[in-house]
Amino acid sequence: MNRRLFVAAATTGIVGASAGCLDGVLEDVTTFEAAPIRVSEDVADETGYAYQGTVERIEEREFAGEDVEATNYITEYTRTIDLPLGGLGMEPEAGVFALVTTPQVGVAGQEFNPVGDMSEAELAEYVQEQYDELEIEDNVDSRTIDADEIGGLETSVSFETYEGTATLHDEVGVDILVDVAQPDHGDDHLVVIAVTPDMEDVPLDSERDAIDTMVTGIEHGDDVDVELREAEGDG
Repeated sequence: MNRRLFVAAATTGIVGASAGCLDGVLEDVTTFEAAPIRVSEDVADETGYAYQGTVERIEEREFAGEDVEATNYITEYTRTIDLPLGGLGMEPEAGVFALVTTPQVGVAGQEFNPVGDMSEAELAEYVQEQYDELEIEDNVDSRTIDADEIGGLETSVSFETYEGTATLHDEVGVDILVDVAQPDHGDDHLVVIAVTPDMEDVPLDSERDAIDTMVTGIEHGDDVDVELREAEGDG
């Protein structure tokens, strides 16, 4: 069933259902799907971020005594950054901008969200594939991109910035900065994450400007076209 049709049906059913009838409301409705998400091509081209495709990931949880299947969409962009890393043998795609949409489900006062209990570090690992052994430490900054600056969303995006460390392409340990935002839009919970190296020769102001520009190009909805690809590794 379409996720929006489910919300309408569930709301109508719960009004007339007692707690003992809740199983009847849910027994035939166990599948929920978020809307796809990406950044407009023009904005991505402007910032130098390359679209790496979108992964459709299905999570299974028990919700209100029923097995629930939730379909999420994870979209990743990477940006080549010139780093002073001798021996790496390439210009690494060290800039990461990633997005995830996950359906929000609420029935009889209970809420379910496939990524709701993840820490910032777990979220960062969940949505990107460039960095390994990622650890997040102190919260060092925050900023907000207002809703009127974002063409494809009707909400603002508020980042919390964390210091951290990670391994880049399984080879080199680097200090990083991780921006994390978790706005709601429509029927979905969104996660917006950006990872950049925190190194002396990396112009952090210009990298942050590129991230904020990417946010202004976010597009989210059932009519958004994405290029689905297979997840790598265990995902």
